[in-house]
Amino acid sequence: MGWANLNFMVYDFVIIGSGYGGMSAAALLAKSGFSVLILESHTVIGGCASFFKRKDFVFDVGATTLSGVLPNQPLGILFNELEIQPKMRKLEPGMKIHFGKKTLTRYADKEKWIYESENFFESKKQSDFWNKIFEIDSDVWGFLQNNKQLPPKSILDLIRLVKFSNFPKVGLLQGIFLPMEFLLEKYGLGKDLLFRKFIDEQLLITTQNTSKDAPFVPSAMGLAYPSETYYPFGGMVEPLRLVAEKFAEFGGEIKFKEKVTNLAQNKEGFKVTTEKGNSFQAKNVVSNIPIWNLAKITEGQIQNYFQSESEKFQDAWGAFTLNFGIESKGKITTSYHQIHVEKEIPFCNSGSIFVSFSQPDDIVKAPEGWQTVTISTHTDVKNWESLSKENYQEQKEIVTNFILTEFDKVFEELREAEKMFVLASSPNTFEFYTNREKGFVGGIPHSVKKNLLTLPSGITSFKNLFLVGDTVFPGQGVPAVVLSALNVWRKIVG
Repeated sequence: MGWANLNFMVYDFVIIGSGYGGMSAAALLAKSGFSVLILESHTVIGGCASFFKRKDFVFDVGATTLSGVLPNQPLGILFNELEIQPKMRKLEPGMKIHFGKKTLTRYADKEKWIYESENFFESKKQSDFWNKIFEIDSDVWGFLQNNKQLPPKSILDLIRLVKFSNFPKVGLLQGIFLPMEFLLEKYGLGKDLLFRKFIDEQLLITTQNTSKDAPFVPSAMGLAYPSETYYPFGGMVEPLRLVAEKFAEFGGEIKFKEKVTNLAQNKEGFKVTTEKGNSFQAKNVVSNIPIWNLAKITEGQIQNYFQSESEKFQDAWGAFTLNFGIESKGKITTSYHQIHVEKEIPFCNSGSIFVSFSQPDDIVKAPEGWQTVTISTHTDVKNWESLSKENYQEQKEIVTNFILTEFDKVFEELREAEKMFVLASSPNTFEFYTNREKGFVGGIPHSVKKNLLTLPSGITSFKNLFLVGDTVFPGQGVPAVVLSALNVWRKIVG
């Protein structure tokens, strides 16, 4: 190895990956006076919240909705700590859900939403259920704000947490081990099949699971989130750009196209080696890459741990997405839509698609009179493995045509509108561009058996190795990922 491959500086922290978790942790640590280097395998920041361009259009890579920005929530805390104010718009309604020719409007206003839901479904007495959902959501955010080291690592930790913390109600602990189905039955909503389907498809967006297995605490937070849905102008990466600018102001450094291929513990901390053969020495490492990837780049006991965790959590989803620009002439003002389909989407194991439109006045994402569209749905990554090139292209075309047909059924006013850059992405595409193992996205599904308390902790048992991202507590979604960064930062600075 030549001298050019050696880096003699010893960083306080090397951060692997510049997604919301990695960049947030990096900026907070740099603000606290540490020397911090981010190693990013891609050419831009963002990870699963990054972007790509086609002429005058900017498309989100994965995540499209922003929430958790209130003062007691993770993004609100992060923005306050870094003194940044992203340009975003609270949406009302937060979402529209389409069932054939019928549309359910998911109002942000709680009372309007309950009235809407009671008048849409057969079940007319929903207020107690929805009030409970919002109560749980509020209690959990308050609890997470005041308890920094989670999840507990032992029964003793759990006892201390319940006994000595401000754990709001025993019901919240119960809600980690009981499914959302329990609440549906408790409030007399379990037999309303259309309502249950609505709940299940909403939970797939947020918990990656359905009411039969998703614990009711994270489920409640997932069902409440459209009440605080924000649209970030310029795309999901724009708030993160402000975080990155603060990181640079605090003296942080980032190196692009440096895919980490080896993480080895030594006397000084860690030696981090990249695909280019460059090596960096760090006293501490914060990894923003999934546990499945860490199992491939670590050694010894650390590798054994991540291999064990990877085998435990092998039920993650992949995604199939479509991106295109459409000449809408400002006709669509609600950004987020969910379309329930009559037949399961081919090769996708899903009964709905999620559609995101850029706001008509967001001329960063699309020229005037046009909007960008991102459509996504769940898929089993196994459906896309070991296909011949011909079969792969044929399968992508079948799914693309199915989704576009469903899109045209709902948005009849856009049926004849010109579409530009209709680009389809499968789990294979995500694996290629984001380097995530098998193209897994959305993190680890919440379930009763593999609940929040079983997720890997960001504070590992390996000295000076920390984890952030969607495969550690508290799981998937930008607010959860940022919370993982806040927890690690708070643990480090005390």
